[in-house]
Amino acid sequence: MYSVELRNLTKEFSRLFRKRSVIAVEDVSLNIGKGEIFGLLGPNGAGKTTIVKMICGLIRPTRGEIFINGRKLDRNRHALTRIGAVLEGSRNSLWSMTVRQNLTYFGHLKHVHGRVLKERCDALLNLFQLEQKRDDVVRNLSKGMKQKLAIVLAFIADPDLILLDEPTLGLDVHGARLVKESIVRLARLENKTVLLTTHQLDLVEEICDRVAIIHKGRRIALDSTEKLCNDFGREYYDVKLQGRPDTVVLKDLPIFRDIEVVHADAERDEFLIRLVMDREDSLFEAIEVLRRDGTRILSMTKVEPKLEDIFVKMVDA
Repeated sequence: MYSVELRNLTKEFSRLFRKRSVIAVEDVSLNIGKGEIFGLLGPNGAGKTTIVKMICGLIRPTRGEIFINGRKLDRNRHALTRIGAVLEGSRNSLWSMTVRQNLTYFGHLKHVHGRVLKERCDALLNLFQLEQKRDDVVRNLSKGMKQKLAIVLAFIADPDLILLDEPTLGLDVHGARLVKESIVRLARLENKTVLLTTHQLDLVEEICDRVAIIHKGRRIALDSTEKLCNDFGREYYDVKLQGRPDTVVLKDLPIFRDIEVVHADAERDEFLIRLVMDREDSLFEAIEVLRRDGTRILSMTKVEPKLEDIFVKMVDA
């Protein structure tokens, strides 16, 4: 049984004075296993936040079905109480109240009381290094502190499923690392399911078990980051050259998918370029082409593709 299952999920928004509606999400199907950290990626306006809002019941889908722990969401609204969410930054806290009052208020809303609530508050404040701020009014906290509080509130009722939309937004390097480590710890040790949306692809590559890429409302990829990179089927090489290469001419050759100058040292007349090719056996042909171009090859290093490379190529395609 999956923690989350989406079947042909579609959301259309009607436009005032327009005959045609806007399709924000179109026929998206995917499943997320128990205890999995799942990344949902896409450019701005791709439909990621709309999907998350449909899962947590804030928006009703136009078509399609959502299942939480095997039960259809529209027939089991109680399942929403087992979901914690951080949406649109730090807006899920009450800024006129203290940190402690926020935790008590939202804990009571989700039926957490007494000793259980106190122990949960103490543990989360300690985990996210907010114990010294428990009596501070939220509006007086820094942006990073407010963001950490928003994440603490998402965890206050010990939910089975956590939806995190840009959880490291506004955090410094230390705060972002703390949030990342806390997400992994809670998912692995407490078997929580985490759905993460972010533009920080290095974060996704580091902690997510699987990734779905959404573009123009549709799912265009779904797999582990490792398999996505392997199946992408392109070879990346960083080549250091003596002499400026004619990249305009080289880009027109069919063996190269892309060429870019990564670094230039004008004094030494040295240039570092990145070659992208479809096949490894194109490498020898590429070497001959570069030599005929009148440049001297100083070094050549194979580069493993990053999730960012895959994401950009898929979205641009």
